[in-house]
Amino acid sequence: MTDAIPQTEQTFAANEFGTVTSKRVVYFRRKGWFSGGSRQDIPLQHVTSVRLETSRSLIAGIFSLLVGLGFLAPAGGIKIVGVVLIFLAVILLWGSPRVVVNTAGGDLNASTGLPWKRGTATSFVEALRKQLFDKAGA
Repeated sequence: MTDAIPQTEQTFAANEFGTVTSKRVVYFRRKGWFSGGSRQDIPLQHVTSVRLETSRSLIAGIFSLLVGLGFLAPAGGIKIVGVVLIFLAVILLWGSPRVVVNTAGGDLNASTGLPWKRGTATSFVEALRKQLFDKAGA
């Protein structure tokens, strides 16, 4: 008589993009700068790929930069608007990390973070890739 040893679930990454465990990925679909997105719990065997993209808005960034520089020229309190627009332009040109998880059903689930969260997005993607490749090689 053999007793089945229950496998415990190990967590490899847990951050604002989601959680990667030894059995599943908990992922925040359609997460944006100001929205939390919806939580999805996907078994690892249903995940086919994951990728990290950088989404930039060049036209809006350049436009905000030019308008912001224009607001810096006049005297007075209007310079504050120029500084805010230049800050917005820097963020738009810097680019935001975007994590895209593809499932066996062909669903592409994207989650976007703030520009300074690129390291967090990278660690999430690397942990998920490691689990996918370890499962494929086993």
